[in-house]
Amino acid sequence: MQRALELSELGLGLTAPNPIVGAVIVDDSGETIGEGFHQRVNIGAHAEVIALNAAGKKAEGATLVLTLEPCNHTGKTPPCVDAIIAAGIKRVIFSMKDPNPIAQGGAERLRVKGVEVVEGVLKEKVSFSNRAWLKKIDEKRPYITLKVASSLDGKISAADGSSKWITNEVSRSNVARLRSECDAIVTGTGTVIADDPSLTVRGIVRAGAKFAPTRVVLGKRGIPSGAKLLDDSAPTIHLQTNEISQLIELANSKGWNRILIEAGPTLTGALLKEGLFDELFLYQAPTLLGGNFDFTRDLGLRSISERLDLQLHGVETLGDAQKDLRLHLLAVNS
Repeated sequence: MQRALELSELGLGLTAPNPIVGAVIVDDSGETIGEGFHQRVNIGAHAEVIALNAAGKKAEGATLVLTLEPCNHTGKTPPCVDAIIAAGIKRVIFSMKDPNPIAQGGAERLRVKGVEVVEGVLKEKVSFSNRAWLKKIDEKRPYITLKVASSLDGKISAADGSSKWITNEVSRSNVARLRSECDAIVTGTGTVIADDPSLTVRGIVRAGAKFAPTRVVLGKRGIPSGAKLLDDSAPTIHLQTNEISQLIELANSKGWNRILIEAGPTLTGALLKEGLFDELFLYQAPTLLGGNFDFTRDLGLRSISERLDLQLHGVETLGDAQKDLRLHLLAVNS
């Protein structure tokens, strides 16, 4: 199951509107005879079907291990349970039941057909890796990730407004990887005008192909001609509004699982204030800048009892000589 989990995460950012799924087929001796993960570049083939195709006739009598209950409905592809039964798989071990009502029932159908089914293996870890899709299914909105790069005192620019670069090259490469795991990268017109960001994945190749998340600019002001966001390295959508609700509507219409917010203090602060976020990646350089360029606006909190608490999920250092700190924080209710 750990291997299936690792495979599933290769599909991060590549599966919307579907979940990430990994599958491994092993024979009676425990040898892997087929594996796969869901991804758009594979014309939508599901992980278990890719693994079954890799195993071929060896799949008969083998065990299929996968992260999500196999689907039991016809969408863009036939039900995966049909392929599993036809291949002669004798045992299916999966981690997480499918919460999507239209796809449920795979486990029961397999049992009726005489296939042994085991569920719940590594459920907590697999659920966390699929947290974006689960959020979308549960709350009908994408999983919202905030990214901030700042000094130790929470500044995103020096007193004169200069901000390039606060964090080191390793942190910036890490951010590019984070971008590649999301369906869209969102910023505000203020950031576009002030910083002229490109918001690309910096040439990262995923699943054997170049991948470019959609760039979304939120705000009523126009995008300057010649802005990097207007190049052809990735699609760009300009939502000429300040309403976050319209961003959510756009994401839902596109079927996006996860969006990354890389914006200035106004948009970041609005999302924090409304509690409309699920996690925060905070990249901090070991430096102090002072001044008034905080990464968020006033949140309207007036006492310690009103504070906005986050759950610390992970901490790591990035870089060699000049190390940065990366904090992975989760919204308490996420």
